[in-house]
Amino acid sequence: MTEGNDCGVRGSVATGRYLVTGAFGYIGSLLVERLVELGSTVVAADLGLSDWRPQASPRITSVLADLRDPSCLDDLLPGVSGVVHLAAIVGDRACEINQELSWDTNYLGTVNVASACRRAGVRRLVFASSCSCYGRGQGGNADVDSPLWPTSLYAETKLRAEHHLLTIRSKEFQPCILRLATVHGASGRMRFDLAVNSMTSQAVLEGRVVVHGGQQWRPFLHVSDAVGAIISALSATPVSGPEIYNCGRENDNHQLAEVGRLVAAIVGDAVVTILPSPMDFRSYRVRFESMSTGLGYSCTHRLRDGIREVRDAVVDGRYGGCASAQYDNYQLTRRLIEGGGRGDSRVRQVSGCGNAEAGDPRRLSDVRGLDSANASDAASH
Repeated sequence: MTEGNDCGVRGSVATGRYLVTGAFGYIGSLLVERLVELGSTVVAADLGLSDWRPQASPRITSVLADLRDPSCLDDLLPGVSGVVHLAAIVGDRACEINQELSWDTNYLGTVNVASACRRAGVRRLVFASSCSCYGRGQGGNADVDSPLWPTSLYAETKLRAEHHLLTIRSKEFQPCILRLATVHGASGRMRFDLAVNSMTSQAVLEGRVVVHGGQQWRPFLHVSDAVGAIISALSATPVSGPEIYNCGRENDNHQLAEVGRLVAAIVGDAVVTILPSPMDFRSYRVRFESMSTGLGYSCTHRLRDGIREVRDAVVDGRYGGCASAQYDNYQLTRRLIEGGGRGDSRVRQVSGCGNAEAGDPRRLSDVRGLDSANASDAASH
């Protein structure tokens, strides 16, 4: 670990009750754990495509929810201090499977979350966007005011969702947009379809690292630092103008070939193979001063820290088979579509109410009665 503070934690977070969408996902699973560690109570909402669930805790209320239903959050928001919106179909390949589903989930789902917050009087919404909105870099490192050139459906849905949140911002509703760099590192609900995690698991299990293209630039962010930035955004004092922050580490803008060589060196005994990739036009470097100046958060993990972390997890067999659909958003999205494209649109508790055992089903009426005293995607990030 390197420079920075521990988790960007501010005192007000420890006293809050927060709703997290996409809570069973790659970032959400770690965020829920961190918020509880800080003393917060959490309503963890997710479509439930993966098998990961939060551990039973009096501070966690887990619910299954489909954010394409405009009213699915209405009974969960009273008493909530802020919302973190992570739920989405994440990744270029996953979004291309069914474009209508991707727009409904990523854009309309965000519209629904924002509308629910405004109806409930919830002022703070932290939205997980993506640095992929910069698309084809225009030379130099992009900042939040740089031209946006999305080259994928995923980036387009995120950018449109950003625009919606900015147009409805007011004194009563103050969304904060975080453009996250490419995330890496170990988490509760792991992803092995991300560049660094995929290269690292391949190096450990196959003794090789395959890089497609290699000249493309990407910014990187450890999943723990993504969580730290989100927690900082929850408690940051809103500013008068739009709040958009690039989240990543300045020194972790790398070309993919360089990342592959770093993975091979850290894992050891791995051969790097670079293959042509004529279809990938994304290449961008990003500046991250806005995160430290605006949110008061500095990253505590480097790219090499995430590689070592994933290497050790794979060597120890922590996640079992890395090729499982549980760890791949493309495969999880195909599962959603094969199931009719609909999750459970009824909000229902699956674990974590008071002293309930994990997996103990509860009725919606039970959820309505929860408060901070007794309670603590869509495919997920």
